[in-house]
Amino acid sequence: MPIARGIFDERGDSAAGAVVIADHQTAGRGRLDRGWEDASGRGLLGSYILCGELLPEHPSLAVMLAGLALLRAIGESCPDLEDRVRLKWPNDVIAVEAEGPVKLAGILVESIFQEQKLSGVIVGIGVNVNQRQEELPSIRGGGLPPSSLMLLGHGVDPPNGDSSPFEREHLLVALCRALDDLCAPGSRPAASAVHADWQGALFGMGAVVTAHTADGPIRGRAVGTSSQGALRIGTGGGETLEIHSGVVDFDWATVGGER
Repeated sequence: MPIARGIFDERGDSAAGAVVIADHQTAGRGRLDRGWEDASGRGLLGSYILCGELLPEHPSLAVMLAGLALLRAIGESCPDLEDRVRLKWPNDVIAVEAEGPVKLAGILVESIFQEQKLSGVIVGIGVNVNQRQEELPSIRGGGLPPSSLMLLGHGVDPPNGDSSPFEREHLLVALCRALDDLCAPGSRPAASAVHADWQGALFGMGAVVTAHTADGPIRGRAVGTSSQGALRIGTGGGETLEIHSGVVDFDWATVGGER
């Protein structure tokens, strides 16, 4: 992301659509100042510059666009996973398995403002592609267990049951095409349509959640999101609160409001 930021600072709007790819990261960043761990040569690690004609209307829209593009790219590259891959608020891509959801990818957005006006967005995306189980990071407190596209069965070799490595370039090309289609002026959907599609792809709506805020925990049900991407939580007192950032724990057993 710092390299992509340097390209933007040097080229301005002419940097629109530029992509910086790393085969390995030693200082990967995640949300809330967390690190992003990867095994060398196993994941897809990229930063994408959205500016000029590709610039979204607001920063939170970039998270939505990136999430939808990732879903499209994974569905195109791994059709057998298309029905199992969803989004998790606010910026993760997950696969819904029988034992519960597992994390496949994360998104981090850096907004660039000039004279208090949004001038560019750097979208950092990390996807677990060919990691073996022992190469994945440990589960963080309250987080989802990580997995990879290979572990979820893409390219399984029937004779020995081993999973063959997935061509990361295929996923990269599909992701770049999806981002271009969703962001380019000639094909970009309206912001309201992007929000509707993004919210529809979120797994966990209707679930019991606990949001950890500076004023203490807030418990309720996830009832939707705002146009700016905030999670809307309905409390027992009939109040609906909006959570824009921070840590939110989902009770996955209650997804859809069953309990």
